[in-house]
Amino acid sequence: MAFLNHLPYLLSFFPLFLSLGRAASLPPSLIPFDESSIRDSSFPNGTVFGAIDPAKFQMQTNYPVDAKLPATSILMTAVDTMVEVAILDWNGQMPPTAFAIDDPKYSQVEFFISAPTPDAQIQNAYAVLGIFLVMNEKLSSPLTRFRASFHRFYYNRQLVCSLEVRKRQGGSTNTNSEVSEHSSDGKTGDVDAEVNDVTTASISAPAWQDPRLEVTIVPGPDAFTIYEAFYSVYALIREVAIGAAQFPTWAPVTDFTVTISTPPITTPGNPITASFGSVGSRTRGNPPYFESKWLIKALGQLPGRMLDSRRFLDVVQMGIKVDGIFVGKGYIVRQRRSEAAVATS
Repeated sequence: MAFLNHLPYLLSFFPLFLSLGRAASLPPSLIPFDESSIRDSSFPNGTVFGAIDPAKFQMQTNYPVDAKLPATSILMTAVDTMVEVAILDWNGQMPPTAFAIDDPKYSQVEFFISAPTPDAQIQNAYAVLGIFLVMNEKLSSPLTRFRASFHRFYYNRQLVCSLEVRKRQGGSTNTNSEVSEHSSDGKTGDVDAEVNDVTTASISAPAWQDPRLEVTIVPGPDAFTIYEAFYSVYALIREVAIGAAQFPTWAPVTDFTVTISTPPITTPGNPITASFGSVGSRTRGNPPYFESKWLIKALGQLPGRMLDSRRFLDVVQMGIKVDGIFVGKGYIVRQRRSEAAVATS
């Protein structure tokens, strides 16, 4: 019964294995949330996240022929977009928005999120769930990896938003070399992306950059593939946002541990374990404390650091400071190393 004391903010973990099943009244090739590949046993299947049931959230995808884009730009723009949207109110809304990064290493791609009709808004939750589903699909198969794409998202069989992964409109066209599972380089390909009207353009410094935030990382000896590293961050950002949706936005993060296992993205039979929790007893009345936005931004910093060092290693210790105050800690390691990570964190 001890875990019941933590229910006021335990994270629910229900991402997916890709399913090729088709719903009769939906367009073909829809990919629904089906099975759970990240799980926290505190919550049963069928848990509703905020006002959204992920089992009713589905995606339809179109890939232009021979429309390759720079790999690292796609990977990093997905991180930036997820961070920007995940720190917002889960049930809030945003206008159609193009997300891109000004850093020339990653500036060739943008994620354009649009509404079903010109005068409509997009619920933030649909954007977070949609980006995760897009990147799950892209990283699952060489056939879909690092290609321009257009995705429609349906909730309860109604179109709720769309996402286009495309060459940045009017942006940079510099090239990188090919990415592999153990490399951080990208490869460009030209894509004639259709120009869409953008109500709000978010082309800025990465969302994870915050002068109040300081993140320290102690790498371990075990290597991740580049896909495992990025996928772990996407999955964790999504789940922290889902957990925050259950409670007020100021609610502190409660300690949690989760296992990430989504072959073929993650190594079959060799899952990843992540665990995070608060440090000390700081609360809303005594800020700063371990709010979900700080964990989301901290997670957003990991891929860029790994790319810069060209070393995709597990994280045996991760410390999070806000305004110089140590508020949270955690690790992301191979499951067989999780006990050792706990002992050293």
